[in-house]
Amino acid sequence: MIDIIALHALFGSSIPISKKLLSFTSPIFLTGIRMTIAGVILMGFNWFRKQKFGNMQWKYWSYYAQIIIIGVYLRYILRYWGLKHMPAVKMGFLINATPFVAAFFSYIFFNEKMTKKQWIGLTLGFFGYVPILLATSASEKAGGEFFFISWPELAIFVAVIAQCYFMVISRKLVRDHNHSASVTNGIRMLGGGLLALLTAFLFEPVYVTDVGPFLGWLALLIVISNLICHNFLLHLLKYYSITFISFTDFLSPLFTAFYSLYFLHEAITWNYFAGGIVILAGLYLFYQDELGVRYAKQPAATS
Repeated sequence: MIDIIALHALFGSSIPISKKLLSFTSPIFLTGIRMTIAGVILMGFNWFRKQKFGNMQWKYWSYYAQIIIIGVYLRYILRYWGLKHMPAVKMGFLINATPFVAAFFSYIFFNEKMTKKQWIGLTLGFFGYVPILLATSASEKAGGEFFFISWPELAIFVAVIAQCYFMVISRKLVRDHNHSASVTNGIRMLGGGLLALLTAFLFEPVYVTDVGPFLGWLALLIVISNLICHNFLLHLLKYYSITFISFTDFLSPLFTAFYSLYFLHEAITWNYFAGGIVILAGLYLFYQDELGVRYAKQPAATS
């Protein structure tokens, strides 16, 4: 279990680091430079180990176009724009809606049935976000609201939907058409990064206020999030079920809250505690049956 905690301790640091980076530059440029560098590293690694690109027929490029535009370009620009206007701890909890949205997408696209208990957990989980949404900062309110949801909050929710849609398309490529997960990640990161850089240079003033610290934080983010966490997660899948790892995702926003409190000096109000407890209860109900059946079949992990 220590290895699972270590994974989420690393994942939880990516949002505060991104928040720090946004103090040096714009959301679109940050998306472009981060994903382009990560994509070049991944593609270079795959070339070095002579990883096959798989069946790259023309019909599959429509899938790649979708994961580039939706899974990287749209998703990260919206995430970074939303993060620029809200506390890192809040974004940490909002993106934790991914398991609920992913389940809803699987229900629609793959006709995966959900039990009554899962529907209750799904509903309870969504209600858990109400107190978190009530904790709206002045920066969020300044941009206006859509009903009771601020535009930065809405941007994060759309980014979560984009991530879940990306997972659906990636599943088609990797599982149904046997494309390499590493190559697929490299293509989407490089393609999305270059598209974001082009957008930044065409439509916004490109700037970095302090190059040295910016490059240091950027390197740290790429190493932790794009390189270490990705490979660490694949390693843990040898010992734990996907269901169990998905359930433990609630640990990431807890670490994000810790880093945000001590390094960014953000306030942690009652909203996050109340919302987090309700969301955890919803996750437990949603995954309870699968945890009992699937996790029992996995080999025992050594910590």
